[in-house]
Amino acid sequence: MNCLMIPLNGFLAHFIADHAFTNVYSDTLKDKNKLMTHILWSFFVILTFTFESLKSVAGIIAFFVLVSYHVGVDIYRSKKGTDFKKELAYLAGAFLINVVFFEVYIHSYISKEFVYYLIGMMFATSFGSFIERTFNIIDPQMKDTAGASERLAIYIFLSKFKAELVLVSIFAGLLYRFFFVKEKSKEWIFSPIYGVIVSSIWILFMNVVL
Repeated sequence: MNCLMIPLNGFLAHFIADHAFTNVYSDTLKDKNKLMTHILWSFFVILTFTFESLKSVAGIIAFFVLVSYHVGVDIYRSKKGTDFKKELAYLAGAFLINVVFFEVYIHSYISKEFVYYLIGMMFATSFGSFIERTFNIIDPQMKDTAGASERLAIYIFLSKFKAELVLVSIFAGLLYRFFFVKEKSKEWIFSPIYGVIVSSIWILFMNVVL
C-alpha cells in the first residue's frame, strides 16, 4: 500500500480537535475550566473518528496513545503558549502516531477518500485562520468566521470544478466584509488567494493519489 494512501483517521481527529472551532492562540485556553472543556471536546472528536478501531487491542492502544498525546499537547500549550513551528511539530507528531497504528483504521466506517477530503478542508479553512493569526494578518485573539466560511465555499466548489461559483464565493466574501466588517485589512486579499491555492493543490493531490 502506498504510504500516501494509508487511512489518516487519527491525524484528522487530532487536526479537527485542535484547529476546528478552536483558536490555539486564544488566552482562554490558559483558563483551567476552558482547557478542560477543550480536552473533553477533543476526547469526543477523537472517539468519533476512531471508535470502530476500539474493537481490537491494537485499536484501544492507538486510541489512548493519541488521546494522551493530544492532552499532553493541550496542557503544554496552555502553559508555554504556541507558535507556528510548534503547531507544525504537533501535527507531525499526530501524523507519526497515525502511521504507526494506521492498520487499525483500515476498516473504518469513514471512507479513506472522505478522510482525505476533510483533511484538505481543514487545511483550506481552519489552518488558514491559524496562519493569518500567526503572521498578524488578523488579530491572534479574534474569530475568523467570515474568512473560514469563504474558504470553505471555495474548497467545496473547486472540488466540483465549479470555477464560476468560486468567483461568486469570493465576491460574496468581499461584499460581506465591505458592508459588515468594514475595517479593511490584508485578510480581504489573503483569504481568497490562500483558499484557491491550498484547495487547488489538495484537490490535485487527491486526484493523483486516491
